[in-house]
Amino acid sequence: MYLESSIKEYLKKLSSPEPVPGGGGTSALAAALGISLMLMVARISLKRQEGEKKESLSKIVKTLERMQQNAADVIDLDPKIYQEVMTSYSEAKKISDPAKAQQKVETALKNSFRLQADLAMLIVMAKEFLSSINSYTKGSIRNDLVVASGLLDGAFQGALATANINVMYMKDEKERAHCEGALAKLREKHLKAKFE
Repeated sequence: MYLESSIKEYLKKLSSPEPVPGGGGTSALAAALGISLMLMVARISLKRQEGEKKESLSKIVKTLERMQQNAADVIDLDPKIYQEVMTSYSEAKKISDPAKAQQKVETALKNSFRLQADLAMLIVMAKEFLSSINSYTKGSIRNDLVVASGLLDGAFQGALATANINVMYMKDEKERAHCEGALAKLREKHLKAKFE
């Protein structure tokens, strides 16, 4: 869907008055861009490595490749999950049992929360690789890691905010408290994953 579109087309759709694509998918795009820059730097640095260093950096590259794909998948998955949330509200109006109606909405909100919370966790893990890649890198290409870090920070804030929107609408107090606790832990992990 959006992943296969041109950058120009994505920007046009993003700036339209339609709700999708929106912040959740765009946070995933920013994460994928940040990870892509990390991969570029790691692959350039890989050419200069030998022995254990080369093997260690190769493992990081393979992990980042999977993370890049996971982030990219969310670009198209987020609008689908958003639509499920919107559909759950309209379908809940047709259910006569208020408890069952609310459960339908709660399930959709939890799925949307999980998608963005998982994206936020993936971003934290990517940030944790920045210092490792930096240790293999020389020269001006380190600037690309600074750009990657900025993209990941923005993506994290976006994913966290989108996850939190879903929590705000949850009526189940126990589930809501659980989700709020998970977001607080993610914030702490992100703060520890500094890169300068």
